[in-house]
Amino acid sequence: MTTSTSLDWIFFDCFNTLIDDFDTSGYEIGLAPMYQVLVAAGLYKHIEDVRADYHRWRLENIAGKPEEQTLQQRFRNLLATYRPNVPPATVDQVVAEMEVEFMQCFPNTLRLPPGVESMLQRWHGHVSMGVISNFFLADWPAKMLERYGLRHYFQFVIDSADCGHRKPGDKIYQLALAAADNPNPSRIMFIGDHLTNDAIAPQRLGMQSIYFDRSADRPSSSAALATIKSINHWDQFQP
Repeated sequence: MTTSTSLDWIFFDCFNTLIDDFDTSGYEIGLAPMYQVLVAAGLYKHIEDVRADYHRWRLENIAGKPEEQTLQQRFRNLLATYRPNVPPATVDQVVAEMEVEFMQCFPNTLRLPPGVESMLQRWHGHVSMGVISNFFLADWPAKMLERYGLRHYFQFVIDSADCGHRKPGDKIYQLALAAADNPNPSRIMFIGDHLTNDAIAPQRLGMQSIYFDRSADRPSSSAALATIKSINHWDQFQP
């Protein structure tokens, strides 16, 4: 797909767009040590039970909501919902341990999707670029982009834990527009792997968008809609 260089900006999602953090089944196996903390504390019998409760709680309390909750807030609220009788001191201890485990295990799950570096090199100098990421630890999208040598391509990186706002709520996109010095939204291309957050919502705000369709790699991803431009490999995103 050839895209007009009359664009002023490209806004990218981060995880599973610029950096992958899932295996081909979509199972977050690398996060098992974090879930194991609750099993070791005797609050759950099996890791799968923790994962099932967290995914159910996340769908009810995070997905589609405009405000972010950090990792610690999420698991405190998870335990308040499904294990309300756990003593506060135990909650403090296990949630702190879970955050430490996540910080240790999550980077080991990461890798670059094919073609992302050459894609950024192609666009570098043609347009300005920024990153807008939903993530529950502040500054981690920027840190992981730095780890993989990609951070220098971007004029800014905005993450939801730092600013308190999530896609697809309007506020985080407005913060990105302000960071880009308020360009005409029609001259911005938004691209990412979440159909609502990175394609439909940006269009609602007047931006162009391309859906990075990962459904062939990750069955839990949405398939592209006929009404939304899409790619499934970075080699298809050409200036």
